[in-house]
Amino acid sequence: MRLYVSSQGEWFGTQKDAQRNAPRDWTEVEVPTSKQELINYLSENRVGASAPTASAPVIKEAPEFTAELLAPEAASWVSWSLDTLIRGDKSEAKEMLKKGLTIQREREAMQ
Repeated sequence: MRLYVSSQGEWFGTQKDAQRNAPRDWTEVEVPTSKQELINYLSENRVGASAPTASAPVIKEAPEFTAELLAPEAASWVSWSLDTLIRGDKSEAKEMLKKGLTIQREREAMQ
């Protein structure tokens, strides 16, 4: 599967999006197609996160996620948000993440 990355570290799902948002400033990148390998690749390359300026993907070690840091209901919303972001629905992912973080803040305030 192909994704496209600009020299500013912005990722795009289609060549048309890359051309529109980063004219003549993007590189085609081949990514894995199996679900787990794709999730690992996207996490390692911080796709969807702020990234440093680069002409090619910068492979970094993803921070370790431990569900114990979040209340179970908040962790569920955060996990669902990540899956939604990977599918490409950024606005819905933001709303889910806000919901999860709100739940977490409320739980922490009660303690």
